[in-house]
Amino acid sequence: MTDADEAWRRRSEAARKAATTKGPEGRRAAALKGAAKLTPEQRSERSRKAATRRSPEERSETSRKGAAKRDPEAHREAVREALAAKSPEARKESARKAAETRRRNREAAKGEAPG
Repeated sequence: MTDADEAWRRRSEAARKAATTKGPEGRRAAALKGAAKLTPEQRSERSRKAATRRSPEERSETSRKGAAKRDPEAHREAVREALAAKSPEARKESARKAAETRRRNREAAKGEAPG
């Protein structure tokens, strides 16, 4: 085992021992502190990995809870503001992608329809 691997193993073991003695609030605070150090890309990558470990039922329950908490009018307003902030090129690109998706869905529906 290399020195770097040995050092990593010792740090990992120390972190594991510390986590077992903290309790839920301490673990949450430590996780938040660690997350604050990450770049947005690193955070999204970790959340994707965490999502793959959960079952589909757990993921759908989480999305239902999030949707229940959201104020529909506030959400619509946020979407409108985000669209207004986009550049004309970005708006055209979004519209092009949406049209392409609709076209693919139409073709798929025609292909699956009995007849």
